[in-house]
Amino acid sequence: MEEELNEAQKQVVLAPRGPVLVIAGAGTGKTKTLVHKLAHLVKNGTNPESILLLTFTRRAAKEMLGRASRILDNRMMSVRGGTFHSFCHLFLRKYANAIPIDSNFTILDEEDTIGFVGMARDQVVTNATKVRFPKKETLAEIYSACFNLQVSLEKYLQKEFPMFIGITKEIQEIKTKFTDLKLKHNSLDFDDLLDFTRKLLMTDESIRDRMSSIYEYILVDEYQDTNRIQAHIACLLASKHQNILVVGDDAQCIYGFRGANVHNMLDFPKIFPSSTSIQLTENYRSVQPILNFANAVLENSTENYKKYLISPYKKKAQLPYLLQVESLEEEADWISNQILELYEEGIAFSEMAVLFRAGYSSHLLEVHLNAKKIPYKKYGGRKFFDLAHVKDILAYLKVIENHKDILSWNRILLLENQIGKKYSQVLYKKLESNFFHWREDSNFFLGLPEATKDSFTKLMECLDSLSPISQSTNQILEKVLSHYSSVLELNYDDADKRKQDLEALILLSKQESNLSDYLSNLILNPVDGKEIVNYNDENDEFITLSTIHSAKGLEWRYVFTMQVVEGNLPHSRIRTTEELEEERRLFYVAITRAKDVLYLTNPSFNDKNRFTPVSRFVSDLPKDKELFQILEAKKQENSKENLNNKANPSSNDPFQNIQNYFLN
Repeated sequence: MEEELNEAQKQVVLAPRGPVLVIAGAGTGKTKTLVHKLAHLVKNGTNPESILLLTFTRRAAKEMLGRASRILDNRMMSVRGGTFHSFCHLFLRKYANAIPIDSNFTILDEEDTIGFVGMARDQVVTNATKVRFPKKETLAEIYSACFNLQVSLEKYLQKEFPMFIGITKEIQEIKTKFTDLKLKHNSLDFDDLLDFTRKLLMTDESIRDRMSSIYEYILVDEYQDTNRIQAHIACLLASKHQNILVVGDDAQCIYGFRGANVHNMLDFPKIFPSSTSIQLTENYRSVQPILNFANAVLENSTENYKKYLISPYKKKAQLPYLLQVESLEEEADWISNQILELYEEGIAFSEMAVLFRAGYSSHLLEVHLNAKKIPYKKYGGRKFFDLAHVKDILAYLKVIENHKDILSWNRILLLENQIGKKYSQVLYKKLESNFFHWREDSNFFLGLPEATKDSFTKLMECLDSLSPISQSTNQILEKVLSHYSSVLELNYDDADKRKQDLEALILLSKQESNLSDYLSNLILNPVDGKEIVNYNDENDEFITLSTIHSAKGLEWRYVFTMQVVEGNLPHSRIRTTEELEEERRLFYVAITRAKDVLYLTNPSFNDKNRFTPVSRFVSDLPKDKELFQILEAKKQENSKENLNNKANPSSNDPFQNIQNYFLN
């Protein structure tokens, strides 16, 4: 069964017992190799029930065991395969008596976890509290991030939520009460499953020995995505017999924000000094010019296993393209036009993808795709009009256009400090009864608290200064966003991240100076990939729009990677060498999704009209090698001029001119 494997893959499959590190480059048949390794172990006498396969999704484990069964037989379905969390769950059910919980403990889902955090928060934050506290959802996110990243609460707050650093002690107190509540109610969240499992394996030698005798061979897929706790658990399970094989690609470790640690791969030989390292470098996905580009990008990395991907295919192929355009608008327009050109040349929509670093980067492109009736689906990031802060801004604009829009009034009133449901209803009724001329009623604020009056007045002064008749959409938006800035800070703990989404609204406003047209265009042609626009009922194909993170593991013939500029790739928020290297790996993942053709786009100016040079990951490449080619954007011909040429009159008779135009 090893005949269909290349030499490096065979080396993995035939490797003797003991620790093995498999460094599997992008597209090199990692899963296929792991499947054959599983079948080889069972075929050569290893009890399938003594093999533990740890993966990141249940589906991945099921798929691998199914493929292994087709190679060998149904014995493969007895292999214990699953996720780290599912393994830890069963482990703790069995050994619950060794920790302070009963074996019938409840597993908390995300909503339940937030509920417990909310209960703990209510014990600390009261009506007498004068300082703003994070919402329960934010607190749950903070506690989980600290655990998975293995950093202190203070350090995490300093980096991600500096506005809360002054209440670190209180946030820690809430965490303590949250932990106590879980134990009191015999409940564990997802992080607890990992935490308690690791603690038991570390502290109880008899349990550790028992697990080693049950599982004689440990295999871990996507090892580069493990966090320190998961890697520690896997290594502890193999600490006695050392029969552990881990497969991954250090160059595709891109989930550092949720704890994935590239050093789990890089330091594996330090943990197991007798380990064997095997590299898979024969890439069955991409043409060599794309691989040459990817290899060169990695060559500048300061922390990775040096490897050189090669393609077994000898077909002639194009160098990757670097497109230079002036603006984000031109970038979106060019990509959508190029997609149409490729489609007309016979390339199916399903064979094309557009990748970007963050979900908000595609908003302008989505407008262009909708306008050209190009079907698409978006993965990663939330859809534009599902974002609460985008809905907020549109509510302000709707009120300016239509004073009687009660739903939008209710939304923006509730956003203001000291205006709750009760007072928002009272205020709207007063506005309505005064035909929205609030200043003319001397009794308007009668019975309302002073704080409510102040908040309402501030809002109305902003709205009263705006006119869709005398001001452009862009001017209106700028003023609304100026008012909304403090509202955003008040209502959302992650305000800085949300501000980036709102920049797309400003860019779109430059295309429609009239507010009514602007709102109509957004509503009738929403920036949303949820509804697939099909202009051919028999064709269910669609373009894939995806964040690079969501595209990992996937592939397309044609790939467009947007905004390959400083400040985006790498991101402007990076502060350390480790963060820079993860950005490089993210770019590498984007490159290696392309099979035949890769387009990189470089808009020279961002949404704030600031110059954005091409990414250092491109500019730092060696100049003596032909790694990519510059592509100039085609200038669109003047459509009015073409129309005039076509409509060149041949007669002074208006009727005849009309007939000539439409019938010839």
